[in-house]
Amino acid sequence: MTKTGARPKRSIKKIALWTIVGLIALFVLIQFVPYGRDHTQQPATNPFKWSSPEAEAIAKKSCYDCHSNETKWWWGVKIAPASWLAQHDIDDAQKVFNFSEWDGSLTTEGLQNAINDNMPPLQFTLLHPSAKLSDADKQTLVDGFQASLADNGSSGTTTPAATPTPTATATTASSGSDATAVINAQCSRCHSATVALQFQASSADEAQALIDQMIQKGATVTPAEEQTLIDYFTR
Repeated sequence: MTKTGARPKRSIKKIALWTIVGLIALFVLIQFVPYGRDHTQQPATNPFKWSSPEAEAIAKKSCYDCHSNETKWWWGVKIAPASWLAQHDIDDAQKVFNFSEWDGSLTTEGLQNAINDNMPPLQFTLLHPSAKLSDADKQTLVDGFQASLADNGSSGTTTPAATPTPTATATTASSGSDATAVINAQCSRCHSATVALQFQASSADEAQALIDQMIQKGATVTPAEEQTLIDYFTR
């Protein structure tokens, strides 16, 4: 009399064994795929010039592995399929902007938006915990980048400076210039200043309401600057 359960158990073990062998063979084979294996560092054709050593150090720690030609390939991302994912992320990042081949496409607003969108990404910070940006790091990076733009031939803003109308008086022109400076300084860190520059209030109360919103979002405005802005918004 035979045991009815013996043959199925042996079949399951055989299937499991061949599955493991097949997975190992596949893992070995994908290592020969060329994509993601060329880690030759390209020269920096037009490197971004940092005027702030602190901001530069933060950028190199948290941004340069993807957004420059200075990628540090640690052993874990030299193995497929991790190497494919890493190469894909780097290719996409360098298409957005590359600190080693600076073309002026990144603005302060763009950098702030990237940080607000959880950059550097989770898949990077999981492997590089030190790359996480604290609130102080974020502010230092944005401020340092903004200060460095002049050395790279860019203002870093997409909004042209407002000019007074030909019929404006000298006092109005001066007030408008001061208001424009305040708006560009306080608004462009988080979003485009265009909306605020083009805003016209029907009353001082409506102008004050917009200023209060700016302050709630982090703007620092003195009482004198508030009055300058009210005059500008109700012009």
